[in-house]
Amino acid sequence: MISRRDTSETVEFRAEENVLVYLGDNDAIEQPETFQFCPLGVQLYTCSAVAECELLECKFTIPDAEGNNEEVQCTGLVVQCSEPLNGDTLYRVWVKFLDLPTETVQRIQQVTQNQRFICPFCENF
Repeated sequence: MISRRDTSETVEFRAEENVLVYLGDNDAIEQPETFQFCPLGVQLYTCSAVAECELLECKFTIPDAEGNNEEVQCTGLVVQCSEPLNGDTLYRVWVKFLDLPTETVQRIQQVTQNQRFICPFCENF
């Protein structure tokens, strides 16, 4: 879940068979294959624009060392929001994680290493 600091609107993403994003009370948005999640941040798609340089409260769940789900909370910064292209209706939004603990960064790296979510930069490390 990613929520704007100054509103009650939230973005929540769930990785099941398909990744779904919820923005506030809007219907779920199924993410295209270009959705990315890695230690640096998340690239997702929404039906509405998100202001660049906006700080977000980010919450998501990842497995801990014992395989139990652990909720992680951090601050994210919207670094880019692209307008829909070629008749698409979704905005592409990049969020940079700002304050993840080193241990969490390492766990995200391990979890996403074998997933299709990892970004090309992290994939090379």
